[in-house]
Amino acid sequence: MHVGNEFAKKQISDFLDGVTFAACVVELTKLETKDWVKMRSDPPRFQPKIFVGAWADPNSHPTPGELRILRIMTGPDKVTRAIARQGKFLYCYPWM
Repeated sequence: MHVGNEFAKKQISDFLDGVTFAACVVELTKLETKDWVKMRSDPPRFQPKIFVGAWADPNSHPTPGELRILRIMTGPDKVTRAIARQGKFLYCYPWM
């Protein structure tokens, strides 16, 4: 397991540098959870179009603890994000 948003930032940076991504678990503190937002829906596929429109609930964040980063992806807005699951919900970082 890895600790904090710094690891998520490293995963995104590595992805942009062409490093092959592998799913991993990250441990978030209470302070770090505010940087992650819940996706409004659970898409059937991870495609860039999931980041179009009102895709995030900016008032809903994960609880402190483990998140499993499932994917790193660049959306149509040219922002590269980590997509993670905690329980039955998906969360993204960074959300803006």
